[in-house]
Amino acid sequence: MRTFDAAALQKQLQQSFSVELNLPNAVQTEYADWRELSCLLAALIDACDAKVIAVSGSQGSGKTTLSEVLSRTCHQLGAATYACSIDDFYLSAADRAALADEVHPLLATRGVPGTHDWKWLREVLERVHAGAADLTLPVFDKGADDRSGTVKVTTARLILEGWCVGVTPQTDAELLAPCNALETREDPDRRWRRYVNEQIRAHYVPLWRHIDLWVHLRVPSFEQVIAWRTLQEQHIAAGQRMSDAALVRFIQHYERLTRWIWACPPQAPGIVVQLDADHRVANVTVLSGDQHSVEQGI
Repeated sequence: MRTFDAAALQKQLQQSFSVELNLPNAVQTEYADWRELSCLLAALIDACDAKVIAVSGSQGSGKTTLSEVLSRTCHQLGAATYACSIDDFYLSAADRAALADEVHPLLATRGVPGTHDWKWLREVLERVHAGAADLTLPVFDKGADDRSGTVKVTTARLILEGWCVGVTPQTDAELLAPCNALETREDPDRRWRRYVNEQIRAHYVPLWRHIDLWVHLRVPSFEQVIAWRTLQEQHIAAGQRMSDAALVRFIQHYERLTRWIWACPPQAPGIVVQLDADHRVANVTVLSGDQHSVEQGI
Protein backbone atom coordinates (compact mmCIF):
# COMPACT_ATOMS: atom_id res chain seq x y z
CA MET A 1 0.00 0.00 0.00
CA ARG A 2 1.31 3.43 -0.89
CA THR A 3 1.91 5.84 2.00
CA PHE A 4 1.90 9.58 2.50
CA ASP A 5 4.93 10.94 0.62
CA ALA A 6 6.11 13.79 2.85
CA ALA A 7 9.34 14.30 0.89
CA ALA A 8 7.48 14.85 -2.39
CA LEU A 9 5.09 17.28 -0.75
CA GLN A 10 7.96 19.18 0.85
CA LYS A 11 9.53 19.67 -2.58
CA GLN A 12 6.22 20.81 -4.08
CA LEU A 13 5.60 23.32 -1.28
CA GLN A 14 9.08 24.77 -1.63
CA GLN A 15 8.61 25.19 -5.37
CA SER A 16 5.08 26.60 -5.18
CA PHE A 17 5.77 29.07 -2.36
CA SER A 18 9.41 29.84 -3.25
CA VAL A 19 10.59 29.11 0.30
CA GLU A 20 13.05 26.78 2.01
CA LEU A 21 11.38 24.57 4.61
CA ASN A 22 13.28 23.75 7.78
CA LEU A 23 11.36 20.89 9.34
CA PRO A 24 11.01 20.43 13.12
CA ASN A 25 11.13 17.01 14.73
CA ALA A 26 7.80 15.24 14.47
CA VAL A 27 5.42 15.68 17.38
CA GLN A 28 4.55 12.25 18.76
CA THR A 29 0.95 11.28 18.13
CA GLU A 30 -0.89 8.18 17.00
CA TYR A 31 -1.85 9.96 13.76
CA ALA A 32 1.25 9.45 11.62
CA ASP A 33 -0.18 11.30 8.60
CA TRP A 34 -1.11 14.30 10.76
CA ARG A 35 2.38 14.26 12.32
CA GLU A 36 4.18 14.40 8.97
CA LEU A 37 1.73 16.90 7.52
CA SER A 38 2.07 19.14 10.59
CA CYS A 39 5.86 19.24 10.25
CA LEU A 40 5.54 20.43 6.67
CA LEU A 41 2.80 22.93 7.46
CA ALA A 42 4.62 24.34 10.50
CA ALA A 43 7.71 24.91 8.39
CA LEU A 44 5.60 26.58 5.68
CA ILE A 45 3.85 28.80 8.25
CA ASP A 46 7.22 29.83 9.64
CA ALA A 47 8.75 30.48 6.21
CA CYS A 48 5.75 32.53 5.07
CA ASP A 49 5.30 34.23 8.47
CA ALA A 50 1.60 33.39 8.41
CA LYS A 51 -0.29 34.88 11.37
CA VAL A 52 -3.72 33.26 10.94
CA ILE A 53 -4.03 29.71 9.62
CA ALA A 54 -7.38 28.13 8.76
CA VAL A 55 -8.13 24.42 9.03
CA SER A 56 -11.43 23.82 7.24
CA GLY A 57 -13.24 20.51 7.03
CA SER A 58 -16.57 18.81 7.55
CA GLN A 59 -17.72 17.37 10.86
CA GLY A 60 -15.54 14.47 11.98
CA SER A 61 -12.82 15.14 9.40
CA GLY A 62 -10.04 15.57 11.98
CA LYS A 63 -9.79 19.37 12.11
CA THR A 64 -9.26 19.49 15.86
CA THR A 65 -6.65 16.73 15.87
CA LEU A 66 -4.67 18.31 13.06
CA SER A 67 -4.95 21.79 14.58
CA GLU A 68 -3.68 20.65 17.98
CA VAL A 69 -0.75 18.73 16.51
CA LEU A 70 0.06 21.65 14.21
CA SER A 71 -0.02 24.10 17.12
CA ARG A 72 2.50 22.03 19.10
CA THR A 73 4.71 21.64 16.04
CA CYS A 74 4.71 25.40 15.41
CA HIS A 75 5.84 25.90 19.01
CA GLN A 76 8.89 23.77 18.21
CA LEU A 77 9.90 26.38 15.65
CA GLY A 78 9.75 29.10 18.28
CA ALA A 79 6.44 30.81 17.55
CA ALA A 80 3.69 30.67 20.16
CA THR A 81 0.68 29.26 18.32
CA TYR A 82 -2.82 28.70 19.66
CA ALA A 83 -5.49 26.53 18.03
CA CYS A 84 -9.11 27.55 18.51
CA SER A 85 -12.39 26.53 16.94
CA ILE A 86 -14.97 28.75 15.32
CA ASP A 87 -17.39 26.60 17.35
CA ASP A 88 -16.25 28.39 20.52
CA PHE A 89 -17.67 31.59 19.02
CA TYR A 90 -21.20 30.19 18.94
CA LEU A 91 -23.79 32.52 20.39
CA SER A 92 -25.18 31.61 23.78
CA ALA A 93 -28.30 29.47 23.99
CA ALA A 94 -30.26 32.55 25.05
CA ASP A 95 -29.05 34.61 22.09
CA ARG A 96 -29.89 31.80 19.68
CA ALA A 97 -33.32 31.45 21.25
CA ALA A 98 -33.86 35.15 20.58
CA LEU A 99 -32.81 34.66 16.94
CA ALA A 100 -35.21 31.75 16.69
CA ASP A 101 -38.05 33.98 17.86
CA GLU A 102 -37.11 36.96 15.69
CA VAL A 103 -35.94 35.30 12.46
CA HIS A 104 -36.50 31.53 12.21
CA PRO A 105 -36.90 28.61 14.66
CA LEU A 106 -33.98 26.69 13.07
CA LEU A 107 -31.55 29.35 14.34
CA ALA A 108 -31.93 27.95 17.85
CA THR A 109 -29.59 25.18 16.68
CA ARG A 110 -25.90 26.07 16.73
CA GLY A 111 -23.82 25.57 13.62
CA VAL A 112 -24.70 27.62 10.57
CA PRO A 113 -23.35 31.10 9.83
CA GLY A 114 -25.41 33.57 11.80
CA THR A 115 -25.15 31.52 15.00
CA HIS A 116 -21.61 32.76 15.79
CA ASP A 117 -20.40 35.96 17.43
CA TRP A 118 -18.66 37.11 14.26
CA LYS A 119 -17.83 40.51 15.76
CA TRP A 120 -15.78 38.89 18.52
CA LEU A 121 -14.02 36.67 16.00
CA ARG A 122 -13.27 39.64 13.74
CA GLU A 123 -11.70 41.51 16.65
CA VAL A 124 -9.54 38.49 17.51
CA LEU A 125 -8.29 38.08 13.94
CA GLU A 126 -7.55 41.79 13.64
CA ARG A 127 -5.62 41.77 16.92
CA VAL A 128 -3.47 38.83 15.82
CA HIS A 129 -2.57 40.60 12.58
CA ALA A 130 -1.85 43.79 14.49
CA GLY A 131 0.69 41.92 16.62
CA ALA A 132 -1.37 41.78 19.83
CA ALA A 133 -0.18 38.76 21.81
CA ASP A 134 -2.85 38.69 24.52
CA LEU A 135 -6.30 37.47 23.50
CA THR A 136 -9.55 36.70 25.30
CA LEU A 137 -11.44 33.87 23.60
CA PRO A 138 -14.87 32.36 24.31
CA VAL A 139 -15.34 28.73 25.35
CA PHE A 140 -18.39 26.74 24.24
CA ASP A 141 -19.61 23.57 25.96
CA LYS A 142 -21.23 21.37 23.31
CA GLY A 143 -22.64 18.97 25.87
CA ALA A 144 -24.50 21.82 27.58
CA ASP A 145 -25.02 23.58 24.22
CA ASP A 146 -24.03 26.92 25.73
CA ARG A 147 -21.18 29.30 26.47
CA SER A 148 -19.12 28.19 29.46
CA GLY A 149 -16.75 31.14 29.99
CA THR A 150 -13.63 32.60 28.43
CA VAL A 151 -9.94 31.79 28.22
CA LYS A 152 -7.01 34.21 28.04
CA VAL A 153 -4.15 33.20 25.77
CA THR A 154 -0.84 34.70 24.71
CA THR A 155 0.08 33.81 21.16
CA ALA A 156 1.85 35.12 18.07
CA ARG A 157 -0.17 32.99 15.67
CA LEU A 158 -3.69 31.62 15.61
CA ILE A 159 -5.04 28.45 14.02
CA LEU A 160 -8.77 28.76 13.36
CA GLU A 161 -10.54 25.48 12.65
CA GLY A 162 -14.15 24.97 11.72
CA TRP A 163 -16.53 23.20 9.39
CA CYS A 164 -17.76 26.42 7.75
CA VAL A 165 -14.46 28.31 7.71
CA GLY A 166 -14.03 29.56 4.15
CA VAL A 167 -17.68 29.21 3.10
CA THR A 168 -18.99 31.61 0.45
CA PRO A 169 -22.60 32.61 -0.38
CA GLN A 170 -24.82 30.84 -2.87
CA THR A 171 -26.95 32.44 -5.56
CA ASP A 172 -30.70 32.84 -5.11
CA ALA A 173 -31.25 30.08 -7.65
CA GLU A 174 -29.03 27.70 -5.68
CA LEU A 175 -31.18 28.24 -2.59
CA LEU A 176 -34.42 27.22 -4.30
CA ALA A 177 -34.43 23.42 -3.98
CA PRO A 178 -34.26 21.91 -0.47
CA CYS A 179 -31.26 19.63 0.00
CA ASN A 180 -32.75 17.31 2.65
CA ALA A 181 -35.82 16.51 4.75
CA LEU A 182 -35.04 19.22 7.29
CA GLU A 183 -35.18 21.98 4.70
CA THR A 184 -38.27 20.47 3.07
CA ARG A 185 -40.26 20.28 6.30
CA GLU A 186 -38.92 23.15 8.37
CA ASP A 187 -37.80 25.77 5.83
CA PRO A 188 -40.34 25.54 2.99
CA ASP A 189 -40.24 29.31 2.32
CA ARG A 190 -36.39 29.38 2.36
CA ARG A 191 -36.37 32.04 5.08
CA TRP A 192 -33.71 30.22 7.13
CA ARG A 193 -31.36 29.50 4.25
CA ARG A 194 -31.73 33.04 2.88
CA TYR A 195 -30.84 34.48 6.29
CA VAL A 196 -27.80 32.20 6.60
CA ASN A 197 -26.70 33.08 3.07
CA GLU A 198 -26.91 36.80 3.79
CA GLN A 199 -24.87 36.35 6.98
CA ILE A 200 -22.16 34.62 4.94
CA ARG A 201 -22.08 37.40 2.38
CA ALA A 202 -22.16 40.30 4.83
CA HIS A 203 -20.11 39.04 7.77
CA TYR A 204 -18.23 35.80 7.13
CA VAL A 205 -16.56 36.43 3.79
CA PRO A 206 -14.88 39.55 5.26
CA LEU A 207 -13.52 37.34 8.06
CA TRP A 208 -11.81 35.03 5.58
CA ARG A 209 -9.72 37.96 4.29
CA HIS A 210 -7.74 37.72 7.54
CA ILE A 211 -6.60 34.16 6.73
CA ASP A 212 -2.99 33.87 5.55
CA LEU A 213 -2.81 30.12 4.89
CA TRP A 214 -5.52 27.51 4.28
CA VAL A 215 -5.70 23.80 5.05
CA HIS A 216 -8.81 22.16 3.57
CA LEU A 217 -9.71 18.61 4.66
CA ARG A 218 -11.92 16.68 2.26
CA VAL A 219 -13.72 13.43 3.11
CA PRO A 220 -14.89 10.74 0.68
CA SER A 221 -18.65 11.40 0.95
CA PHE A 222 -21.39 12.93 3.05
CA GLU A 223 -22.18 9.44 4.35
CA GLN A 224 -18.67 9.45 5.81
CA VAL A 225 -19.43 12.77 7.51
CA ILE A 226 -22.42 11.16 9.25
CA ALA A 227 -20.37 8.13 10.33
CA TRP A 228 -17.47 10.17 11.71
CA ARG A 229 -19.73 12.72 13.44
CA THR A 230 -21.59 9.84 15.07
CA LEU A 231 -18.28 8.59 16.50
CA GLN A 232 -17.57 12.09 17.84
CA GLU A 233 -20.84 12.07 19.77
CA GLN A 234 -19.57 9.14 21.84
CA HIS A 235 -16.99 11.45 23.45
CA ILE A 236 -19.74 13.58 25.00
CA ALA A 237 -21.02 12.66 28.47
CA ALA A 238 -23.69 9.96 28.21
CA GLY A 239 -26.44 12.13 29.67
CA GLN A 240 -25.75 14.92 27.15
CA ARG A 241 -25.47 12.88 23.94
CA MET A 242 -28.02 13.22 21.18
CA SER A 243 -30.12 10.26 20.18
CA ASP A 244 -29.48 8.76 16.74
CA ALA A 245 -32.55 10.50 15.32
CA ALA A 246 -31.61 13.83 16.90
CA LEU A 247 -28.07 13.53 15.56
CA VAL A 248 -29.27 12.87 12.00
CA ARG A 249 -31.51 15.93 12.17
CA PHE A 250 -28.67 17.98 13.64
CA ILE A 251 -26.27 17.03 10.84
CA GLN A 252 -28.87 18.06 8.25
CA HIS A 253 -28.42 21.68 9.42
CA TYR A 254 -24.87 21.45 8.04
CA GLU A 255 -25.48 19.46 4.86
CA ARG A 256 -26.21 22.24 2.38
CA LEU A 257 -23.10 24.25 3.15
CA THR A 258 -20.86 21.22 3.56
CA ARG A 259 -21.71 20.10 0.04
CA TRP A 260 -21.44 23.69 -1.23
CA ILE A 261 -17.93 24.09 0.20
CA TRP A 262 -16.90 20.89 -1.56
CA ALA A 263 -18.30 22.20 -4.85
CA CYS A 264 -16.50 25.56 -4.68
CA PRO A 265 -12.86 26.26 -5.56
CA PRO A 266 -10.89 26.07 -2.30
CA GLN A 267 -9.51 29.23 -0.75
CA ALA A 268 -5.79 29.81 -1.33
CA PRO A 269 -2.89 29.84 -0.62
CA GLY A 270 -2.57 26.52 1.17
CA ILE A 271 -3.33 22.87 0.60
CA VAL A 272 -6.28 20.52 0.08
CA VAL A 273 -5.96 17.19 1.91
CA GLN A 274 -8.11 14.37 0.54
CA LEU A 275 -8.86 11.68 3.14
CA ASP A 276 -9.84 8.07 2.57
CA ALA A 277 -12.50 6.11 4.46
CA ASP A 278 -9.90 5.05 7.05
CA HIS A 279 -9.04 8.68 7.84
CA ARG A 280 -5.68 8.43 6.08
CA VAL A 281 -4.28 11.02 3.69
CA ALA A 282 -5.06 9.90 0.13
CA ASN A 283 -3.55 12.88 -1.72
CA VAL A 284 -2.62 16.52 -1.28
CA THR A 285 -3.18 19.44 -3.64
CA VAL A 286 -0.95 22.49 -3.24
CA LEU A 287 -2.63 25.88 -3.73
CA SER A 288 -0.09 28.65 -4.20
CA GLY A 289 -0.87 32.34 -3.81
CA ASP A 290 -1.68 32.81 -7.50
CA GLN A 291 -4.49 30.17 -7.18
CA HIS A 292 -2.42 27.71 -9.26
CA SER A 293 -2.87 24.20 -7.86
CA VAL A 294 -0.75 21.09 -8.34
CA GLU A 295 -1.90 17.69 -7.11
CA GLN A 296 0.72 15.65 -5.26
CA GLY A 297 -0.37 12.02 -5.46
CA ILE A 298 0.18 9.61 -2.62
